[in-house]
Amino acid sequence: MSLAESPRLAYPLAAEAFWIGQAELATERVGDDALQRMTPAVAHLSDLFTTERPDHKFPDYFADPRLLAAYGIFFLPQSFTRTSIALAQTCGLRGWKPSSPVPAILDLGSGPGSCGVAAAYRLRQAGIKKINLLGVDKSPSALASMESFAQATLGEDVETKTRIGDASRPETWPEGPFDLIVAGFVMNEMPQLDPAALLRWFGELKARLAPGGLILILEPALRITAERLQKLSDDVAAGEMTRIAPELDARPDPQLGSGEHWSHETRAWKAPDSTEFINRHLHRDLREVRFSFAAFSDAPLTPLPPRLSRLISDVQIIKGLLRFITIREGAIESIEVPTRGLSKHEVKKMAATFGRGDIVRHPHPASPKLRLANHEELRVFWTLAGGREP
Repeated sequence: MSLAESPRLAYPLAAEAFWIGQAELATERVGDDALQRMTPAVAHLSDLFTTERPDHKFPDYFADPRLLAAYGIFFLPQSFTRTSIALAQTCGLRGWKPSSPVPAILDLGSGPGSCGVAAAYRLRQAGIKKINLLGVDKSPSALASMESFAQATLGEDVETKTRIGDASRPETWPEGPFDLIVAGFVMNEMPQLDPAALLRWFGELKARLAPGGLILILEPALRITAERLQKLSDDVAAGEMTRIAPELDARPDPQLGSGEHWSHETRAWKAPDSTEFINRHLHRDLREVRFSFAAFSDAPLTPLPPRLSRLISDVQIIKGLLRFITIREGAIESIEVPTRGLSKHEVKKMAATFGRGDIVRHPHPASPKLRLANHEELRVFWTLAGGREP
C-alpha cells in the first residue's frame, strides 16, 4: 500500500464536507456549481503564496468569505496532511505521545485550524479521547471558522477555544502549559526576525511547554523558508532542546549551505475530490505535498539503533540497481542497491516499499558513495506508509 492509499493518513470526509458547505454559503450556490465559483479565489491565493508573496505583512485574506472557503477547500487539506505526516514520523518512529490524560494543543497562527485540528484528529486516532485545542491568530474570521471546523471534524470530546494573538508577539500568547505546540507556516510571515531573534522566539514556545511536550514547526518547502527553519533547527538542537524529527540526531544538516539541495519533505497523497474538482481548471500538481518541518521534545523516548540513514531523495530505478541519497551521522551518502536477479516487477515492488523521508539501514561503514553487495543488505527500518520494523 502506498502512502497516498493509506487510510491512516486520509483526509477526513467530515472535514471536506464542512468546507464544501462554506463554499456553498459564500457563493450561494450548491455542489459543483459552488466549487466551480471557487476557482478564481483559489488562483488568487495561489499567487499570493508563491509569485506575489508580500515582502512584509500578509493581508488578512480570511476576512473575505470566498477566500476563506477557497483556502479551506484547496489549501487546508494540504496543510492538514503535512501536519499528519510530520506527526506520523514523530510519533511512529520516535514514539512520542503526550503524558497528560487530557492533552492541551496550542495552534499558533492557526488560521482556520489546518494544523491544530489535524494534530487533534491524529491524537484521537491514536486512542486519546479528550483533548483541549486552543487556536491563536490575528484574524477573527479565521478563528470563528476554526471553532466550527473543529467541532465538525473532531466532535464534542475535543474542546476548542480561540483567542486573537500574533505568532510573532509572545506577549499575546496564552501561558500554557501545552502538551503539543504547533507553529504551522508562521515563520515565513515573520521575515523581520533574524536568527538570534528566532531562537528567542523558540524559547518562548518552550516556556509554554508541559514536561515531555512536543514543539512542531512546519514551513513551506521553498528554499528560503526551508533553510531558515533548518538554521533554527540546528541552533536549537545544538543545546536548547532535543530534536526528534526529521533528523535522527543533533548533528547539523549537511545540506544547509551546500548550494545544491535543501532539506524538505516530498510525499505522495490523495487530494480530496472537491480539491481535485477545482484543480481541473487550475492544473496545479497535486500528486505530492511539499514542506519542511522540525520537531523537538525532551520526553524520554526509546533510543534509535545505530547506523540508521534518512532518505533525502526519491528512489531512482536504474538498469541493474536502485539509487538514492541519504544522511547518516551528519554526512551525505549516495547509495546504490544492486537488483540483479530480480524481475522488473520485483524491482518496482522493492522500490515502492520506501521513499524520501523514510529510514533505512545497511551493514557498511559510512561513505560518501556506497554500493551494497546485494539488495538483501538493505533493510527498511521505518516507512511512513508501513510503520516501523518489528
